[in-house]
Amino acid sequence: MRKAGTFLCFLFLAAAAQAGVRSQLRQGGQFYNEQKYGSALNSYQEILKGDPTNQQALFNTGNAYYRLNEYTLAEEAYKQAAELAGDLNQNALFNLGNAYYRAGDRQKAIESYKKAILSNPKDKEAIHNLQLVLQQEQQQNDNQNNNNNQSQSSDNQNQQNQDNKGQAPQDPQQEPQDKQAQLDKNAADRVMSMAKENEYRRAAASNRQPDQTVEKDW
Repeated sequence: MRKAGTFLCFLFLAAAAQAGVRSQLRQGGQFYNEQKYGSALNSYQEILKGDPTNQQALFNTGNAYYRLNEYTLAEEAYKQAAELAGDLNQNALFNLGNAYYRAGDRQKAIESYKKAILSNPKDKEAIHNLQLVLQQEQQQNDNQNNNNNQSQSSDNQNQQNQDNKGQAPQDPQQEPQDKQAQLDKNAADRVMSMAKENEYRRAAASNRQPDQTVEKDW
């Protein structure tokens, strides 16, 4: 009888603890919905003091830090949530990608979005964000290559000017055909990229701003 009484007492304490966690989660959620992110964060951290592996509390902690623009702290919370067994792994990977993106680390954002898509290949929001960041990376690379080409062209022109000293000047109205062709190609590439991007967004996220990543509603 004593063992049975002890077991029942343990069950009662465990149930009370779970009820307390649910209550704190609800309270944190209410603060969060009211945009009181600091108060929401305090509620979630109280849970983590007693249970550092509570996936819901870790995930919500990342959300609160994210809304407070504390992206590095949000990244840590999301990473911990993603490593735990539970229903929030894929969402944690997606939001981790958002946190990396907002912190300016596009390469890590790309890797997180890829992992989120591997976890759920039908996640259109993750596919959308991955496309967007990849396009931004490509555009940055194209711009850098164009700047390098222009710098090289300027150096070559300066050298040619020095070599041509004393000769008759060239007609200033004559534009090199290869340079114009390169400009036309770059413009066409940008138009095609924009068309593909807009076509996808109309199907997957027509109500989103064209220059923003999608953020899941937590």
